[in-house]
Amino acid sequence: MAETQDTKLIIRVIARGGKFLGNDIGGALITVRDAQTGELLASGRTHGTSGPITVMNQALLRTQSIPTVDTTVKPPAEACHFDVTLPLSRPRLLEVTAYGPLAAPQGAHTVTTTHWIYPGLPQDAGDGLVIEIPGLLVQILNPPTHFLPTAIPSNKIDIRANVTMMCGCPITPDNFWTPFDFVVRATIVERDAVIAGFDLDFDTKVNYPSQYVKSWTAPSQGIYELTVVAYQLSSGNTGVNTSTFIVP
Repeated sequence: MAETQDTKLIIRVIARGGKFLGNDIGGALITVRDAQTGELLASGRTHGTSGPITVMNQALLRTQSIPTVDTTVKPPAEACHFDVTLPLSRPRLLEVTAYGPLAAPQGAHTVTTTHWIYPGLPQDAGDGLVIEIPGLLVQILNPPTHFLPTAIPSNKIDIRANVTMMCGCPITPDNFWTPFDFVVRATIVERDAVIAGFDLDFDTKVNYPSQYVKSWTAPSQGIYELTVVAYQLSSGNTGVNTSTFIVP
């Protein structure tokens, strides 16, 4: 029987066009299986920060590692990761799945990749194994699902959505993620027919970022479905959320 060797693997999850999925957004669930047999080898959550700001503002060659340690804080904080040591007696083709962010399940994505690992040859150098999560997080703050307005007039609906990167990084005019790079659109359906579609406006009147708003007046009584889609022009990142409201 071949000798078993402990072999370390580090896995990180990063948002497309953003930072790592840190504890502030719930991190990501990692599952490691043998791609050929389906055997579960390890599972757990990533833990750590979203990484230093140099993730976004430091130019890198393709051969360079992504910055993962924030040295501006004491003690230095490391970007979110999941570590596992696998007892291996032969090469194995791993199937690694990342699901996240866990604090925003309505917008969480699943990404799966395969990766060879060999006994005694650790996969912990540089960034480790990095999995990229595409998309945007879209949360409809108003109207909440099954909203029944009581204000007069009851057919005026104030729509508000929160849009962020998958790492939770906010959209602001003075940030790496500016409102000019995003299109946020609402579509309203009644009885399977689209009756309205319009863009939401970035809200500059509030003291918190990432908010998009618009008021809409329902033409009649009924049950309506609201879908908000956010699209990032520079990357193709897309996020969707849906709500319903009732006009009495």
